[in-house]
Amino acid sequence: MEDTRIELPQWETLPDIGLYMDQVITLMERTFAPFLPGAEITKSMVNNYVKVGLIKRPVGKRYDREHLALLIMIGVLKQALSMECIAQVLSCLCENGVHEGYLYFGQDVRALCESLDGGISRAAEQDPRARAAQAGVTAAVYTIHARRLLAGLREEKSGGCGSMKRG
Repeated sequence: MEDTRIELPQWETLPDIGLYMDQVITLMERTFAPFLPGAEITKSMVNNYVKVGLIKRPVGKRYDREHLALLIMIGVLKQALSMECIAQVLSCLCENGVHEGYLYFGQDVRALCESLDGGISRAAEQDPRARAAQAGVTAAVYTIHARRLLAGLREEKSGGCGSMKRG
């Protein structure tokens, strides 16, 4: 059976010194390569994320641990969500700071990967095509669900996500 884990760097292993753009791009490529082969992050993408307010401006052209954590979360979330939805999700996750948001994000990713491994149907377990189909359907349903929840938040016009309870 194929490995469905997504291994994200722990907060403590993210560089705690400022990195220049080329170093950031290299780190992101190395981070995403094991589970998103061919995923690309470019300088212009990072600059656009700054421009639209998904991440704060670098200090002295150096990106810190918070920038890196946000870029990792954006890299994963953009596989299914629009930039508008990503902004909402990041706002909810990072309501109490990027460090806490990244920890929650990592916990959620690990829990979902474990549930996917445990929730594979018998047919999919035997047939890689059935497993791929099941994963595609799951992705679509989760994306639709996320978009509906985020639309509801926009309608509330609360500007935030309220107090998120984590278990």
